[in-house]
Amino acid sequence: MREFSLNLLSSKKPIFFQIYRYFKNEILDGQLQYDDLLPSIRSCAQSFKVSKNTVEVAYQLLVSEEYIRNIPKKGYKVVYQGETKPQHNTSTSDPSLTQTIRYDFRYGNIELNTFPFHRWNKVRNTCIAYNQSNYIVEGKAQGEYVLRKELARLLYEARGVISNPEQIIVGSTPQQLVSLLCQMLETDKHIIGVENPGYDGARNTFLNYGFQVHPIPLTEDGVSIHELKNSHANIMYVSPSQQFMNRMTLSQNKRHQLAAWVHSNAYIIEDDYEWEFKYQNDYLPSIQSLYPEKIIYIGRLSKALVPVFNLSYLVLPYDVLSLFHSKVAEYDQPVSRLDQLTFSQYLSDGYWYKQLQKMRETYEEKRKVFFEAISQYMKHVAKAEGKDMGLHTFLTVKTDKTEAELIGLGIQKGVKVYGTSRYWFHTEKKYPTVLLGYGALSANDIHNGIKLLAEAWFE
Repeated sequence: MREFSLNLLSSKKPIFFQIYRYFKNEILDGQLQYDDLLPSIRSCAQSFKVSKNTVEVAYQLLVSEEYIRNIPKKGYKVVYQGETKPQHNTSTSDPSLTQTIRYDFRYGNIELNTFPFHRWNKVRNTCIAYNQSNYIVEGKAQGEYVLRKELARLLYEARGVISNPEQIIVGSTPQQLVSLLCQMLETDKHIIGVENPGYDGARNTFLNYGFQVHPIPLTEDGVSIHELKNSHANIMYVSPSQQFMNRMTLSQNKRHQLAAWVHSNAYIIEDDYEWEFKYQNDYLPSIQSLYPEKIIYIGRLSKALVPVFNLSYLVLPYDVLSLFHSKVAEYDQPVSRLDQLTFSQYLSDGYWYKQLQKMRETYEEKRKVFFEAISQYMKHVAKAEGKDMGLHTFLTVKTDKTEAELIGLGIQKGVKVYGTSRYWFHTEKKYPTVLLGYGALSANDIHNGIKLLAEAWFE
């Protein structure tokens, strides 16, 4: 193991962030490569002369961004493989590598300084102290019971989900849980319907496992029931709280129509992502609350609320739960017990609810600034989808430019936006659409970034 050195006095950033950034840069620069081990938390703390808790927070941030992974009995190993760098013809390289990016509208980025690390670490240390005399590293395949009990209560109170702790499976990401689900279901018995456009992570996972997948187009109030019935699909993957691309919320009438459809079919997979960031008061319960025997419910703890680790969950009908026990008995739990126990207590103590309320207020203000800027600079030439949920939006631009051209012009102005073609199974779009996330940007950054994009695209 080579020596690492870092001058922690050279920056005003929090120490955990400096350590996180240091190792991230080492990985991105190739100094730490795939399969290399990072120093242990203890030795790193000794080298940098900081507490072990500080190092652990930094490592958890790297884990959450999938740069490293905690390998039992070995330590933290680099799992980031990066991208192959061109050896020749550097003119084809990404222009963002040479252009300074001032405003990055990347979906999923957040402001770390809004998370109460001191409170989280206090709960975490309490869990460590309570379990230090008898701590079992390897957790239960379904997840810790105390966490599943808290999740069952939370989902019932917030989303109307009807479940018992034994029906909940804890995982790291929705895509990982979809992969697990594919191992339970049989490819020759099920045809999967997916929203078009929609979440490509789920769609591609189904395809990779050999399922026949049918794209189901969207109407103004959600997935087309007529097209669904004609598709021969007997499982439908749907995002009712926030359709990923069009950002619509599925109407109560359409939810009942889907519940009626599944009565004579196999299952609905309800991806209820980012339900936490519904800003208005028109509450709509989950589809699962209408037909719990036939709805597979999947959700994720928003990284905007708890950025220090990944946590997602499945709620399975009992017949699918039996498949879990019979087909994936040796399933390894990917979320550490300590993270599960910490969040369970964090939730039980009411801290998560306080954090949710604070973040709703913070991100609602950013959302208002974003749409005000769009109205000011692109009122008649662009349409932003969705005004009532989430930390991102899709911007359809009325132009003859291509998606790639819009992205390139933005980069020339120091603003980075992202393409959306990947979310379509088959695309017949008239105008290009780009994805903008604003979770990590200040109000001024959002305003200035949109202004620069307008200059890049329309002047």
